[in-house]
Amino acid sequence: ARVINLSLGGGGFSASSQDLYNELRSLGIVVIAAAGNESSSAASYPASYDNVISVTAVDAQQRITSYSNTGVTVDISAPGGDGSVDLNGDGYPDGILSTGGSDGEHAYTFLSGTSMASPHVAGVVALMLSVNPELDGDDIDRLLGSGALTDDIGETGRDDLYGYGLINARKALDAALSEA
Repeated sequence: ARVINLSLGGGGFSASSQDLYNELRSLGIVVIAAAGNESSSAASYPASYDNVISVTAVDAQQRITSYSNTGVTVDISAPGGDGSVDLNGDGYPDGILSTGGSDGEHAYTFLSGTSMASPHVAGVVALMLSVNPELDGDDIDRLLGSGALTDDIGETGRDDLYGYGLINARKALDAALSEA
């Protein structure tokens, strides 16, 4: 695997976990994690580890969601949905359409959370690596920091709500190709 998505939260900081994320980065693996859904600016793990890209969530109007964690460790934002509203009036909540199921039953369902946002970023990073396999995690971080992968939707530059901005797949692919 070249890209790992972690749509989960865990305990506090662990030196051995940090060592693992450092090792994964050294092996060329990019780890992306959900920032958390506690409406907090406190560090949340695994998203807050060094060498992990932390993803917060925006709604259909590209605004930070009420549940999203924010703060100094947030790197980027992506669609995470808001199941409490139907702003476009289509009769469905404005969540992210996903697969779900239990007891052997499978269905599509609308979900909301940073766990819905981080796969958007992981998918874009995978696309970038597919067009330029020479890229590594340090390259992704550099491109992210330069604004080459995002639309800046918060304060100019990096901010504690949106990180470096909203993921933009077209810009990210163009950046990956220009690096080739």
